[in-house]
Amino acid sequence: MRHSDSRAALTGEVARFQAEIRRLALAAAREIVQQELDRRLARLAAGARRRTVLAPEPTKPRELPAPEPVAATEAGPREPAPAPPSADGRKRVAWTREAIIQELASWMASGTAIDAAFVARHGPRGLVAATRRIFGRFDAALNVAGLHFAKLYPDGPPSR
Repeated sequence: MRHSDSRAALTGEVARFQAEIRRLALAAAREIVQQELDRRLARLAAGARRRTVLAPEPTKPRELPAPEPVAATEAGPREPAPAPPSADGRKRVAWTREAIIQELASWMASGTAIDAAFVARHGPRGLVAATRRIFGRFDAALNVAGLHFAKLYPDGPPSR
């Protein structure tokens, strides 16, 4: 009878030990999650403060000088001003959502497996940065371009 009492006591002690370990593990996990949430909230708040500090102050609109009269020979439409050149002398491309989708879809049509690093190295300047600015992630832009590509070629990619 004494043997079964000691066994029951040992079983009870092991159960208490396991419960205590479980409680400590949950407390540690809760603390880690709380620290991660606090860190992310601080980063979001810092970004909001930075955007507030960097935001241009509203200014009153300045008055533009009156346009000069156009001569009769210059009555045609005016061309838009060219984009300012980049540091190496080439013109910057103003990437739009549609232009990004079209460019990525054309890369897909070529059959090349593409990712952000490959396009940054071999693709048009600023494309990867523009995809991240407009879509948030390069993969999200690839997904949208894949849908566009599927609409263009519902029966599959064209044969080369």
